Amino acid sequence: MLEIKSICKNFGEKRVLKDVSFTIPTAQVWSLLGINGAGKSTLLKIICQLLPADKGEILFNGISVDPQNGNLGCMIESPSFLRDLTGRQNLKALSFLYQGISNKRIDEVMELTGMSDHANTLFKKYSTGMKQRLYFAYSILNHPQLIVLDEPFNGLDPIGIKHMKDTIRFLSKKGCTILISGHNISDLQEISDGAVIIDQGKVVSIYPEIQGMNMTDVFLQSVKSDGTAQ
Repeated sequence: MLEIKSICKNFGEKRVLKDVSFTIPTAQVWSLLGINGAGKSTLLKIICQLLPADKGEILFNGISVDPQNGNLGCMIESPSFLRDLTGRQNLKALSFLYQGISNKRIDEVMELTGMSDHANTLFKKYSTGMKQRLYFAYSILNHPQLIVLDEPFNGLDPIGIKHMKDTIRFLSKKGCTILISGHNISDLQEISDGAVIIDQGKVVSIYPEIQGMNMTDVFLQSVKSDGTAQ
């Protein structure tokens, strides 16, 4: 279970997150929705320990979120790999950040993300979609129990999007808890159990069960017709 407890974050005098709280049950996929500037990326960075919160606490199964605990994998912002190494060599180099990552595990995540045929291709020759898939492979390299994905479908063609959706649901069925942020609400709803909508740094709605709902309409009711936050 992922517990977000009263998270607050300021940048100078600007309050970006205001007492954000919600809980995601174990082995479920949830969407984090909001317009640009709502605070989504800031919250995801705090969950992934890339930014400190000014107040509040984040727990996963009762302990702090930490990739070294084996409980966190994430895709945040753009992937960054060494251009003159192959995809497999990049994952091998990054595997030393963790303990006990075998060559077999590297092969497993390359296959799981549809990258086996490109494992020995130099990263500088990768398309945008291939880079995104490699980043996804890295995010699950350490057998994480919690996976946080920010715009995971960026740069993917329809086949790549379907493959990533299938993989996300597969990981959920294997027991992973997954939080995804994105703007294509229909894509997210297809694979999500629940959703959280944040606006102006605050949680405005929590939906533990979204199947059968029209989440696009629900979301649009949370913003003004000109696209500015309510």
